[in-house]
Amino acid sequence: MIKIISAVVGLLISLQLQAQTNINWGFKGGITVSKYSQWNPTDTTLKKFYTTEPASRVLVNIAFFAELLNSRYFSTVGEISYNPKGASFSYPTRDGNGNVTGEEFIDNRTGYLSLMVCEKARIGWNSMNIYVYAGPRLDLEINENSDIDFATIYKKFNKTIFGLTTGFGAEFVDKHFKILAEVQYEPDLAYTLDDTYGRVKKNTWLIRIGVGINGKK
Repeated sequence: MIKIISAVVGLLISLQLQAQTNINWGFKGGITVSKYSQWNPTDTTLKKFYTTEPASRVLVNIAFFAELLNSRYFSTVGEISYNPKGASFSYPTRDGNGNVTGEEFIDNRTGYLSLMVCEKARIGWNSMNIYVYAGPRLDLEINENSDIDFATIYKKFNKTIFGLTTGFGAEFVDKHFKILAEVQYEPDLAYTLDDTYGRVKKNTWLIRIGVGINGKK
């Protein structure tokens, strides 16, 4: 997998060696909406008390990006971000007679340092660009916060996840700065968990705004 990703990145960069080497950098952030597209733990306690599929959870992400090797329509974007992902689990509350009285929720979260390299294609009108982008992604787990019921399973989660990144957005550019807004989708290629504890996989949406500084090297 690492060899494939390296080959793809090398090809994208080689296609732009004749382009003007502008470097734009900046920060962006927003909300992360994550959901387990597959949740199949084998833990009998979880199956007994948490009988419904986990719901999505909304968290906050922040990223640093650098955009280089610009041509008129294409550029290469590298990004490093803190991107927490989680889910919300529900269970019924009961009175002393065992009757259901309501519903409670337990939120769980895993924090990732996400690294991605994407190829970006854009079309511009005056000072506005519309763009799409896609590329490989690597998530490195750096922390987790789970309820005690889920602690055993969450500690078994894979610490490294390979995935893809794709999205679209708009940016308003002047001579020195740019402001952007984008929507991003992150499907995982690898399972977060795939062993005797069960099988778990996740997909994520991000909505972000950002500001960048235009420069030249």
